[in-house]
Amino acid sequence: IGTLGVRLLCLRGLAVPPALEKRVLLLAGLGTAAFLELGILAFCLRCEDVLQLPFGKFLYGDLSPISGGTRFGTAFIAMTLGFALVAAFVYLSWLLDRVDLLWPPLLLAVGFASGISLSGHDAVDPGSFWATEVADWFHLVAASLWVGGLLALVLAVWPTGGAIRNEGFVQFSRLATWVVAITLGAGTYLSIVRLPHLHDLWRTGYGQTLLVKLALVAAALLFGAVHHFVVRPRLERADATFIVRAGRSLAVELGLAIAVLLVAAVLTDSKPPTPPGAIANAAAAVSR
Repeated sequence: IGTLGVRLLCLRGLAVPPALEKRVLLLAGLGTAAFLELGILAFCLRCEDVLQLPFGKFLYGDLSPISGGTRFGTAFIAMTLGFALVAAFVYLSWLLDRVDLLWPPLLLAVGFASGISLSGHDAVDPGSFWATEVADWFHLVAASLWVGGLLALVLAVWPTGGAIRNEGFVQFSRLATWVVAITLGAGTYLSIVRLPHLHDLWRTGYGQTLLVKLALVAAALLFGAVHHFVVRPRLERADATFIVRAGRSLAVELGLAIAVLLVAAVLTDSKPPTPPGAIANAAAAVSR
């Protein structure tokens, strides 16, 4: 999502050299392939955990009740098929040398990413409803544009140098302002829903993991602020030493952003505290 976003939104209208075009398509293709392979692995591990089978027997187990009979399984099937289409369009864009064919995979990836939001904590846990699902989807897509865009900027755009690097950085800086604001806004709302009491931040495992994530986000935002307010105005008139330092600083921000994603994965696999209202409703149902 981030790589396609950088190519279509940040490099729009520029004379992109073939080498940069190739690097962008390679990153998009590798990202899609990694999503498919790791998604299948994650699905199998989750099924193994649900069925409580040794791995040898699990290989011959029947997963159809999970893949077709649960929200998680249905979302997995839909996302796998959707991102297979994404891979096909990225390949077609490379084969025909047509940038406009990257719009369908970007829209498909953004749309099918909702499968995570429709099958995770913010869809099935007590206290969840349509607003938490939508907020989680906005949070996920905006974070993907931010972190994936940083990856494309560091590995593909920055080594190109010249006007392409400068303009790509400026446009991404503008885009990052919006996507980071959406990420923070949606994440704050979801945190309030998931942690009804302030002390849940340090009394529960979910809250403690969230604090680690927030610390990493704050560090990444500090680097982002430097890039937006210091690097961006000076980029065109900076000397070579400054450009090297700015590239290293971008790499640090990317590393912090990836660490945020890793902690987010731990949060996804963690159980948030149950809202008091849900406990009371469950108790009332048992008593009836």
